[in-house]
Amino acid sequence: MSINGSLMLNSTNMLNRFRLILTIFLLAIILTSTKAALAYEFAHYMIDARTGKFLYGKNYEKKLHPASLTKMMTLYLTFNELTANRLDLDDKVTISHNAAQEPSSKLWLSAGQRVSIRTLVRGAAIRSANDAATALAEHISGSEKKFADYMTIAAREMGMSRTVFKNAHGLTAPNHLSSPKDMAILARRLITDFPQYYNLFGRTSVQTLGKTIYNTNRKFLAAYGGSDGIKTGYTSLAGYNLAASADREGVRIIGVIFGAGSVALRNKRMTELLDLGFAKAPMVVGSTTLLPINLRPDMINQIGKNSLLNLSMIPLSRPERFFASTSIGVEAESQEIEQIIKEVRSSLMKETIVKPQVSNESFPTMSNIHLDIPPDRPEILMKDQVPVNVRSENKGGSDSVHEVEVEILVGFYYNRYNAEKDLPTILLSDASLLGDVTAEISKEIFRKKAGFRIKIFPLSKTNALRACTKIRASGELCDIPE
Repeated sequence: MSINGSLMLNSTNMLNRFRLILTIFLLAIILTSTKAALAYEFAHYMIDARTGKFLYGKNYEKKLHPASLTKMMTLYLTFNELTANRLDLDDKVTISHNAAQEPSSKLWLSAGQRVSIRTLVRGAAIRSANDAATALAEHISGSEKKFADYMTIAAREMGMSRTVFKNAHGLTAPNHLSSPKDMAILARRLITDFPQYYNLFGRTSVQTLGKTIYNTNRKFLAAYGGSDGIKTGYTSLAGYNLAASADREGVRIIGVIFGAGSVALRNKRMTELLDLGFAKAPMVVGSTTLLPINLRPDMINQIGKNSLLNLSMIPLSRPERFFASTSIGVEAESQEIEQIIKEVRSSLMKETIVKPQVSNESFPTMSNIHLDIPPDRPEILMKDQVPVNVRSENKGGSDSVHEVEVEILVGFYYNRYNAEKDLPTILLSDASLLGDVTAEISKEIFRKKAGFRIKIFPLSKTNALRACTKIRASGELCDIPE
């Protein structure tokens, strides 16, 4: 073989080796990315907005990164100031250097620029603008740190026991954590306490600063019938979060998702959750009145406390392989917060603030928000209405009372995450699975392989056979253990 031929052969071998190495490298990136996407701590929670009653959820009390769902509290406290006439939509706010420097998403406001409260509210609610949220916080409390304290105190007053806020926008910060259950409480408060402003969350776009800004949640709003809000969130540690609400024929469901792997997956899971909620919720219930809460921006300053932010800790990463208990720093801070709340409540015992009615022509109330709650309506179900999660003695037919209760095992998964993702779809496959049943992810051996299966129990034998027949027809495994 000639020298030229040998050189050409060596060059070809080197090129092939390079291609092989590049292929392996790319496959490693894809596999690592897939693993990371699957490692998000997926959690969700769903309630009947009329009563606040729990309908369905998993991991919903875990303290996780809320991302821009945080802005729901920023906007709640802004609406509180507007309703109390301490702010006006046309008030001008001077944008600080701190607000202007917030990373996107943003309105790209400049330091020293003067914009209206109306513009900032629209930016935070529709565009999820971080600079707008920070500007609102600084205008209301004087600094973002003080406003974060105010947000945390407000959260405790609402019953959000698993939440600590460190900023007004939701970007990852030390110890800035919440839970799906807490965010559902906040979403319900926004809907019921400020219906005159809530409709803003359902707009797909608005005009502000001479341009059109589009809702970060517009795809879900357009795709799901009855959906009228409420807020998206995303950071690299949180995953894709969503708090959503939909109203159908006077039945309103609120769902919250933390840790989805993409926008498409987040919307798909929320669709399944809300469908499950409408299937489980009774058509007629006695609504539960939410007690009013007395909130003022100077609640911390009244009792001379310093910012709670000095009790922070390094945030924990969301992916499961890095996820550990947050109890050490969070519990220490929670004790301090509870003590402050006691002192605040004591100082406000004799005060009563009546919120005056104000005109809000820019935010007309939507006709499909059916939440007019009579103040004397008892917290009971209407006559002949079966309560949620209460099993009928005759469910499954007249003979079902005498049947032995069994369980079913559905699917087979190599990780718990995929089983939890499929669970809402499985429960929707048959009406008997929407009653008083327990659904859990169980470690099982199937065909000599270890994995996870969805266990649903107790069911009558008749209901179990019917449910398994429908599930198998969809191509999924379903067994009734003897």
